[in-house]
Amino acid sequence: MPETRTQNRQATVDRLHRIADDHAGGYRPGLTRADALAELSATSSDPDLLAEAAAAHAMADNWYAIVAVDLLIEAGADEELIQLHIAELG
Repeated sequence: MPETRTQNRQATVDRLHRIADDHAGGYRPGLTRADALAELSATSSDPDLLAEAAAAHAMADNWYAIVAVDLLIEAGADEELIQLHIAELG
């Protein structure tokens, strides 16, 4: 069961990451900030999961990463947890 929980967690983080990516990078035309926030909220309101997705964006090498991080913070990502996840990612 712990493996399933880990897989579910990763799937949720991946979904949060993709929503932020789609909005910040403009990959889904018409996805407004409000729409992206609503999708993030519908996916998860867990500050740790949002922070993990934000940390992945913070480590990214693209021009829109900061927009994605800001979106995830607005959605409820805990900024201290973002820093912890960044440290884990190395």
